[in-house]
Amino acid sequence: MARSEKRKSRRRQLRASHQKNWLIGRYAVTEALRAARWPFEELYLADSLTPSETAEAERLADEADIRARRDTTDRLTELCSADHHQGFAARMAPFPYETPRQLRERLQESSSTAAACVPVVVVCDRIQDTFNFGAILRSCDATNVAGILIGPEQQAGVTPQVARSSAGAVHHLPIAMAENIVDCVIEMKTSGFKVVAASEKAEESLWACDLSGPTVLVMGSEARGVSTDLLAVCDVQVNIPMQGSVHSLNASVAAGILLYEIRRQQQSRPLYD
Repeated sequence: MARSEKRKSRRRQLRASHQKNWLIGRYAVTEALRAARWPFEELYLADSLTPSETAEAERLADEADIRARRDTTDRLTELCSADHHQGFAARMAPFPYETPRQLRERLQESSSTAAACVPVVVVCDRIQDTFNFGAILRSCDATNVAGILIGPEQQAGVTPQVARSSAGAVHHLPIAMAENIVDCVIEMKTSGFKVVAASEKAEESLWACDLSGPTVLVMGSEARGVSTDLLAVCDVQVNIPMQGSVHSLNASVAAGILLYEIRRQQQSRPLYD
């Protein structure tokens, strides 16, 4: 690689790293304020915006005791290294993940009430692409998933980019991080969940598998699939029937298909047998 190309590559990496903490855009920032879940470190609004354009954000910030600073559009662009911020930019603190214990308590609470849906938990095993992870979370919200479980390594965490890709779903989903995903999955399995791994190499079709009860859906890495340790504790592996020339799907597309098939089957049976 030529020296000039290396410098360009380095600048792109620095820009991407700098952007990680900045949530930008009117909808994204306002939704984060409205949800009042993810702590803000700094909030900037462009001084070129009209009072009507900033009224809701300023009201929500005031209610949360967050100082809304006013500055020029160019200054916001400099801060977040992006020019499509629409006059709204927020530097976010680390995302507040739930603990495995909190997720377990949430599942116990939902199972003891007349819940609208049979519980489904999605385990993301080393999903590294932020767009994929965000899109998976968007499908999780659309299908009323009870919780999402991720690990601390080789896994995309919740960043502003993931928040944008999820269309704000990160603010409304129980997302837990566990040091040992396998132990958590075993515990859910012991409590009555069926653990299902998605794999294009599986022999059993999604359409032939009984997914009508409480389900843990395991989605594996885009490149390597579900880890061996996780596969060992799964009850079944399923594939999505492919009817064209391409033999695999993007992880987020596959997750959406699997989640809606799970919900279809669950809604065709009584909530309690």
